[in-house]
Amino acid sequence: MANLTISHKQIQSLYGIDYFNGDEYADYLSDKKLIQKNLSKRLDHIRKYIENGNLIEIGSAYGFFLELAKKHFFIQGYEISEEAAYYASNTLNIPTKTTNFSDDTTIKSQSIDLAVMWDVIEHLDKPEDVISKLSTVLKPKGYLFLTTGDIGSKLARFQGPSWRMIHPPTHLKYFSRETITRLLNAHGFEIVEIRYPGYWRSIKEILHGLFVLGNNKPDSLMYNLLQNFTPQRTGIYLNTYDIMFVIARLSY
Repeated sequence: MANLTISHKQIQSLYGIDYFNGDEYADYLSDKKLIQKNLSKRLDHIRKYIENGNLIEIGSAYGFFLELAKKHFFIQGYEISEEAAYYASNTLNIPTKTTNFSDDTTIKSQSIDLAVMWDVIEHLDKPEDVISKLSTVLKPKGYLFLTTGDIGSKLARFQGPSWRMIHPPTHLKYFSRETITRLLNAHGFEIVEIRYPGYWRSIKEILHGLFVLGNNKPDSLMYNLLQNFTPQRTGIYLNTYDIMFVIARLSY
C-alpha cells in the first residue's frame, strides 16, 4: 500500500486527458488495435466460464473492452475519467456512467452475471468497498475477472521500489497472490484461477514504461521525445510474469 492519504475528488482529478496521453499511458487512443488484441484474448478466456449475461466493467476507460464484449453480453461501464467516458458513450455508443460504482444506488441486488476490472484495483483507495459492493450485485455464483500487478512476482521482488507498477498517487494498493486471495475470500469469493498472460505492446508504450512511468516529468528529455514518436502500429509481445489475471466466483 502506498503511504498516501488522498480524497476521492483528488483521485478523480488525476484521470484527465493527460493520464491517457503521456502520464500513465503513452497514447491510449492510438494503441487501440493492440489494446483490443489483448482484450479479445481475455474475452475469449472469460467465455470459457460464462458465455452471455449482464456484464459490468469498473474502470472501463474509453470502452475498448466493452466494444468487444457487447457482441455477447448486455454491458454497462463505470469510468471516473469524464473525457474517457464521453468518448466511450458518444464515439463507441457504450453505456458509461461516471458515477462512483460503490455509490451507485440504481444497480439492483443480484442482477449482474459477471464483472471485470482491468488494471483498476490498484488505483482504488478503498478496494474492499468495491469488492463488497460486487458481492451484493452479482448473482449467486457470479464471476469477477480482474488484472493487477503481482508485487510478489520475481520481477517485482528483484526491482523493489523501481518496479514499474509502483507509482503513487495513481497506484495506491499493491497485491500478491496471497493478499488478493485474502481480500476476495473475505467478501465471499473463491479463487477459480490465477494466470500470468503476456501482452502486445506498442514500441512507444514499452519505451514509456521503461523510461517515463513513475517519473513522468514533462520537462524530461524522454518524455518530450515520446510525444513525437509516431509508429504506433508496431507491436511486440512480452510476458514479464508480474501481471495477474484473477478469476473469482461467489461461493454462494
